[in-house]
Amino acid sequence: MLPLVLVRLDIGTYLITLLILFFIQAVVAQSWNLIMGYGGIYSFAQVALFAVGGWTSGILVHSLGWNPFVAVLFAPVVAAIAALGIGLPTLRLRGVYVVLLTLAFHELARVFTVTGPRFISGGGYGLVTVQTFSFGNDVIGDQRTIYLYYLAGFMFAIATFVIWRVIHSPLGVAVTALRDSETYGVSRGINQFRIRLLLFVISAFFTGLAGGYATHYNGGISTTIFDFPRIIDLLAMIVIGGWGTFGGPILGAGIVIGLDQYLVALGDYRELLLGLIIAGIAVFAPQGLWPVVRRLYDKYLAPEGAPVHVEVSPTAPHDVEKEL
Repeated sequence: MLPLVLVRLDIGTYLITLLILFFIQAVVAQSWNLIMGYGGIYSFAQVALFAVGGWTSGILVHSLGWNPFVAVLFAPVVAAIAALGIGLPTLRLRGVYVVLLTLAFHELARVFTVTGPRFISGGGYGLVTVQTFSFGNDVIGDQRTIYLYYLAGFMFAIATFVIWRVIHSPLGVAVTALRDSETYGVSRGINQFRIRLLLFVISAFFTGLAGGYATHYNGGISTTIFDFPRIIDLLAMIVIGGWGTFGGPILGAGIVIGLDQYLVALGDYRELLLGLIIAGIAVFAPQGLWPVVRRLYDKYLAPEGAPVHVEVSPTAPHDVEKEL
């Protein structure tokens, strides 16, 4: 009912647009947190996988004339296939080598979208004239924005539910065990390569879906998607919200998108201020803001006698883990 209420306000359409942006960003941030926060896989290919999904759907519509609602379903599939191609050689490595190879994939994808065939590069500017989602000739203006809100909300709900189920499944337990103690996890019979590859593909699937939706929502996708500030924004969402927590990336996405409306006036200083905020969170709340919110809720708002929720992120000090 929220958009039906907001649309009656003077700035209602603007607020609905921010919520749509929040849904898209939160899906990508949750997917990245799934592999980096829970899986301990330091991959920086998330933006490239987002672009793979966006370009896949965009090309199918722009060059082949497909319906956007059909084309967007292929975006997560191709992104998952790309993740398989990245993961097969990369996930056998450790530490900085994973970072370097995933960054190399990011750069290769950027160069290909800039210098590739014109139906992909758009002359170096990307796909700038892609058909948007159409709900019929009678659905225009505020009504169309509401429909786009529901579509983005549905995507966000599905991705959030699946990620929650993965985290609380045997797969989530196995990957968390590998993150905390790889030697112990392997000694218990966990196939580390297969588990991490599966998690990587699941993350890429929803990242690609968000990329496909964003392309048809914006009416195109630009090569500027590969710019470094994009990675910083997503990383800020995870760090500010709470690294390795379920609700952290969602909270972080809301905070960063809200702050961005005020920081955009700073121009080039925006990234500097955002970096200072990340540094402040790392120093004063190393687990992020989500555990702080949960503790405040348990202390002041939780029903009397309710069990205290405990969620320790991988950045928590060891003495806190022992105490818990």
